[in-house]
Amino acid sequence: MNQHIPVRLPALLIITVLSLLLAACGGAPAARPTEAPAAAQPTVAPAAQATEAPAAAQPTAAPAPDAQPLKVVATFSILGDFVQQVAGDRVALTTLVGPGSDAHTYEPIPRDSAALAQADLLFENGLEFETWIDQLYEASQSRAQRVVVSERITPLPANDHALEHACEHFDDPPTAVTAGPGAAIPDDHTHYQIALPGGAAAVELKLDEEGEVTFYLGADVPLALLAGDSPLAPEQTRTIGEVCAAIAMAYTYDLAPGDYSVRFGPGAGEQVALVWERAGEHMHGEEQDAHGHSHGEYDPHVWQDPNNARLMVEAIRDALVAADPANTATYEANAAGYLAELQELDAYIEQEVAQLPEERRKLVTNHDTFGYFAYRYGFTIVGTALGATTEQADPSAGEIARLVEDIRASGVPAIFVENVSNPALMETIAREAGVALAPPLFTDALGQPGSAGETYLSMMRYNVRTIVEALAA
Repeated sequence: MNQHIPVRLPALLIITVLSLLLAACGGAPAARPTEAPAAAQPTVAPAAQATEAPAAAQPTAAPAPDAQPLKVVATFSILGDFVQQVAGDRVALTTLVGPGSDAHTYEPIPRDSAALAQADLLFENGLEFETWIDQLYEASQSRAQRVVVSERITPLPANDHALEHACEHFDDPPTAVTAGPGAAIPDDHTHYQIALPGGAAAVELKLDEEGEVTFYLGADVPLALLAGDSPLAPEQTRTIGEVCAAIAMAYTYDLAPGDYSVRFGPGAGEQVALVWERAGEHMHGEEQDAHGHSHGEYDPHVWQDPNNARLMVEAIRDALVAADPANTATYEANAAGYLAELQELDAYIEQEVAQLPEERRKLVTNHDTFGYFAYRYGFTIVGTALGATTEQADPSAGEIARLVEDIRASGVPAIFVENVSNPALMETIAREAGVALAPPLFTDALGQPGSAGETYLSMMRYNVRTIVEALAA
């Protein structure tokens, strides 16, 4: 038995050694800690990524989704030019009413609705120039922010026709009223001859509807309007005289329904002639737009004065900065440069107009678009064929005859037609009046690319040169 023991011991030892060797081989993964430096490479890799951190930060500098330019819509070509001058290539701009097209008569198409549905900003003139924009905006279900660029401008009243209408009423037989307790002026469109005992007295006025009311006076006398004992401030006070010799002053108030007292004096004299009218009520059917609405109480053609254009550009700049602050520097720099050009344009127009004697600064156009130009540069609007909007039907034979008489009486050598209108009517009027028809002016729309009116700056320079040359002939 002692001989077998030595044999078993080596076997056990061999098995034990093999087990240890296998355990050592099976523990090879434990040798991976020696590869830990490789496993530690992640700490190196993040370090490498850290050195590339600027690349990782690039999305904030040029984020793929957020880098898309603003989608902007402008309602008509002149306004589109203003937006483009300020925005440059930072926006995707769609202009609804393009060059050579008349926003007064424009009828939106499905493409316009699609553009508005996707827009971030909508720039519009306001003052009821785009009579179709509210309906289009609603139909498109747009969520674009609407920016009315005329809000910073003090508008001129669109009441050349209201004034003409009131002026005509001063030729009507007057209704005599003696001012004092119980005296009233109940009817608009009526010529009142008001006796003023002692040069200071009042008459009563009752309004059933809210709205603007204008009092046209035949003499420059003090007028105050009171609600109860509270005097009201007029929205506007204007000296008339030159436009209608029968009317000296006009006072406009924005009034709620109620009872009012119209007081004259002190020192108003023995009597005063008066006609009062509600805003818009002088409009006849043919002077309303296709939807049966008048074009508003104010003249919307504000861009005809470059100083108003400056206010429009500032409004555009501020809206773009608010919507896209990342590009503030671009918008402000572009606007500053363009505002300087507009200031130079105003000086240029003044210089050109100075060559024209004051008695020659008279305009006859096919529609009433030059009110702001005339007010800024000292022109008189002798008359228009269509009034405030090109949507009006052609005037009657009697209206044409009166305009022809006014042209002859004014002594103007030429009258003007616009790029958005058919010249046939003005050709007829020029022929009957014995005056020249000047080359077309760019008024409510830019000209086509390559034309003298392809930008606002070029169109205004062309217009003033054409006007001065035609009226100096």
